[in-house]
Amino acid sequence: LRCSARGNPRPHLECTKDGEPFPTGVSRPVTRAHAGTYRCRATNPLGTAVQTVTVWVHCEWRRGSRGS
Repeated sequence: LRCSARGNPRPHLECTKDGEPFPTGVSRPVTRAHAGTYRCRATNPLGTAVQTVTVWVHCEWRRGSRGS
């Protein structure tokens, strides 16, 4: 998940996951803990833009998939 914003003047970017601050620009492997609702808000003197995304993480592991 990547959150970014462009504008002139440059916007202030604030992102949250399930209402808690979430750091942007940090890559990490996806786990079930990353499921949730992400909200990014970009604000500058000309206005505000908000984007909300809900992420579901489905992990499937099949025991014995190689004949064991």
